[in-house]
Amino acid sequence: MTSPSQDRHAAFDDLADSWDLSLDADGYSANTRTAYRNALRSLGRYLAEHHPDVRESGDVTRDQIRGWIVHTRESLSSGTARSHFAGARHFFRWAVAESEIERDPTEGIRTPKANEAQTPVLSKAEVKKLLAACAGTDFRARRDMAIILLFLDGGLRLAELTGLLVDSVSLRDRVVFVEGKGSNRSGPRRRAVPVGVKATQALDRYLRERRKHPFQAREQLWLGDRNRPSLSAEGVDMVVQRRATAAGLTVHPHQLRHTWASEARAAGLSEGDLMVLGGWRSRAMLDRYGATAASERAADAYRRLSLGDRL
Repeated sequence: MTSPSQDRHAAFDDLADSWDLSLDADGYSANTRTAYRNALRSLGRYLAEHHPDVRESGDVTRDQIRGWIVHTRESLSSGTARSHFAGARHFFRWAVAESEIERDPTEGIRTPKANEAQTPVLSKAEVKKLLAACAGTDFRARRDMAIILLFLDGGLRLAELTGLLVDSVSLRDRVVFVEGKGSNRSGPRRRAVPVGVKATQALDRYLRERRKHPFQAREQLWLGDRNRPSLSAEGVDMVVQRRATAAGLTVHPHQLRHTWASEARAAGLSEGDLMVLGGWRSRAMLDRYGATAASERAADAYRRLSLGDRL
């Protein structure tokens, strides 16, 4: 087994910082840069354990890359193997372009296929249980209700919701302004997300409670309870899990985004509008989100068209 000190492999140590600088200069988002660095660390750990003779980036072979992909897929997931390969491929292509190595060992290797794992969506009864678990008038209850309703009504990603500022919320227009995943060369991708009356009301109630908080002057929208200054992504995740447990459910934040997408399609929202509101640039991602509830929607549609019932 490798130790934490081997997190940065000697084969990449002298180039990793230069590569990260180029990612920053090319306008890659902080999240993408972190994911790419994690990919290189993962490859480094694999090489240290299975191919300790590798000393330089140019020594890495195509078969070693393939072995790493298989190892990642079997020990973690196909999705992780796919995202890690993208990071490693970018590194080696950059190293070739910078004349640091002569060949790219990822050349000729296909991107691993994404797994078909489906994230279950919540039923309306489960949504009601989750919201009922947030009932209350104190700061924590107001905040948690606003968080969960915003997930369910706006379809925000965890990072997007966590990064909201007080100025991101327009109660009058019932809109929150989100800094989305990825970036343009000119800066982060931003979009306006409309929310319903109940979600806006929950935000209004939270904001009124927030004014009493010792750290109410901070620009971050979500403040911690017990007089803590702010709520991190892990904190938001814990909010969802704690309220789900109280409701007798097992829920994670991304499941709420899936539920939003499924319910929006079932209510008749077009795929194009859903892509805009959800901040997707790929139709493939939209298909993955819709896969879980597609069969149920098809069954419901057929029940309305059943030939036997129409005889």
